[in-house]
Amino acid sequence: MVSGDDPIRATIKRYQETFGAGDREGWLDLFTADAVLEDPVGAAPRQGREELGAFWDETHQLADRSTVRMVQGPAVCGDQAAWAFEAHVEIGEGLTIISIIDVGEFAADGRIRHIRAYWDPSGIRSG
Repeated sequence: MVSGDDPIRATIKRYQETFGAGDREGWLDLFTADAVLEDPVGAAPRQGREELGAFWDETHQLADRSTVRMVQGPAVCGDQAAWAFEAHVEIGEGLTIISIIDVGEFAADGRIRHIRAYWDPSGIRSG
């Protein structure tokens, strides 16, 4: 374990909890004011609370319920971390599972400065 990584691990845990609980404000509070989100990598980056909030709204409007389950990690190195998880997306009676790898850069207090989500259609399956 790298010294000083506890705030980062706590943020990652809270990120997943707030996302699955529908806690928009709690999720947004995990980011610095100028944070950048790339989800997926290659999509137009979202920067700042307003754009991150728009991302939240768009993703949560697509599903009846979304939860996440940690698969591996996080591996924390200094102010950066990587972790693998699954997003479980429920729409009606159907369940879609998306395999995702996130890589993030964090502020000294553990808030997210920049996060990049790696996923593609080959990592999507029915549950």
